[in-house]
Amino acid sequence: MQVIAGIIGGIILGVIGDLLATLALAGHPEKAMYVGMPVFGAFFIIGFFVAIKSESGAKAWRKLLISAAILSFSLPISGIIFTGGMMASQPAVSGEFSAAHTAGVAMGGALVSGFLGFIGFFLGVIFLVIGLLVGRDKQVIYVQAPPDEKKI
Repeated sequence: MQVIAGIIGGIILGVIGDLLATLALAGHPEKAMYVGMPVFGAFFIIGFFVAIKSESGAKAWRKLLISAAILSFSLPISGIIFTGGMMASQPAVSGEFSAAHTAGVAMGGALVSGFLGFIGFFLGVIFLVIGLLVGRDKQVIYVQAPPDEKKI
């Protein structure tokens, strides 16, 4: 069961981690082109080893889903890095449209970050709720015996 959790959970972590890395470097296509597969492979291997080292399959799913939730919540940061990279890498436009160019890049980056925030929030909530409900330890209830009437 841990192997199946490792493969599927590793793919989930790999896809979200790859999305984070490629979006953060999307302003530099020459760098982003070589980042995708190594990042996917690294997150897949990390997810697989986390699942293999877990005590049970349910604990493996718990760890992997909570990790996927953390990565999902960090998607808007990737959009912010993308916006900063685009603003820094674009050549300065001189003339009467330079302010419009900068404002357009900033508004486009804000839309991308907002969309990633929306998607990341809901994905993160789904992964977090499922991760917190799966693989919990059984509740132990201690019942204390009533005091002895004869001693009082």
